[in-house]
Amino acid sequence: MENRGRGLLIGLLPLAMVVGCGNGAPPPPPPPPNAAGGPVAPGQPVAPGQPVAQGIVAPQQAAGPSNFGTVSLASGFMPDPHTETGTSGGSINAQTLNPTCRGWVASTPDHLLVATTLFNNLRVMVNGGAADTTLVVQRPDGSYMCNDDATGEGRNPLVAGGFPPGVYKIWVGSYQQGQNAPYTIGFSELGSVHTASLGGGGGGAGGGAGLGRGGPSFAPNDTASNFGTTTLSTGFMPDPSVANGTSGGSLSAADWNPACRGWVAQTPDHLFVARTDMPSFRVLVHSRQDTTLVMQGPDGTLYCDDDSEGRDPIIATPITAGTYRIWVGSYQQGQNSSYKIGFTEMSSTRARRLR
Repeated sequence: MENRGRGLLIGLLPLAMVVGCGNGAPPPPPPPPNAAGGPVAPGQPVAPGQPVAQGIVAPQQAAGPSNFGTVSLASGFMPDPHTETGTSGGSINAQTLNPTCRGWVASTPDHLLVATTLFNNLRVMVNGGAADTTLVVQRPDGSYMCNDDATGEGRNPLVAGGFPPGVYKIWVGSYQQGQNAPYTIGFSELGSVHTASLGGGGGGAGGGAGLGRGGPSFAPNDTASNFGTTTLSTGFMPDPSVANGTSGGSLSAADWNPACRGWVAQTPDHLFVARTDMPSFRVLVHSRQDTTLVMQGPDGTLYCDDDSEGRDPIIATPITAGTYRIWVGSYQQGQNSSYKIGFTEMSSTRARRLR
């Protein structure tokens, strides 16, 4: 778990979690008013950016390029959250857009958000799986909201506040230059929605992307585990299926892959046997201490995560039928902590609510 002191939320309103970033490029000149000096009635010509009746934004304002498409939302939209996917990173240092921004972003916005009504409080958040992502949002007036490592969201960014009608340009950055990672971006009016609720890595919450083969030599017929075997088929009930264990060990997971964290045991803590393919699968761990998670697939591919939900790790990825070896690590060497591990096909399940 990294603590670089970068977890400052930048937003629109003077909330406890939101601070304004200031302006980037100078705002465009205001559109000419109509003869009555107020909003333009439906059917009348409008200048780009000029509001029409019922607070709808002029369609011309939505024009513009983006890497992964345009989202148009009005307050009260359903389903909430609304999610999209993309790939982070680029060649532009986000600090050149605004000094408070972090990461490396593309020259073209990754997404355009068209707010067709006022949002009193909209949350824009990113789940980058095992990757360290950042978030840059440019308001219609040219000012910026930026975040990296939102409080309680691990290495995932989030901005929140009031969003007046208009077009917002959004970039999802990579903290490390030259890195590109799949992500899921979510838009929500619900305070209960967090980055771990979205699905990450372009399709699952937590470390959804495989890191390549690594870890102990893979032995498909090896049934050894510290805390037992869980065998499930898709559609299993109850969901989540929960087991217990104690974290930690003498091996550094980073020796298996630099993206992995924590100290783990030589023997897997759990074996998970998938009798069928599971297109939506998540492994969640909850403990009072700081734990990490490592999973090795039937082909030897490693999946790792740390701090997807607070200090709890989550791995989410489609899986095929087979046997998966799972280690629950302790972030601090020499520490051992009791934990609950959950297996679920539901994206709404939270690690801290495992029973």
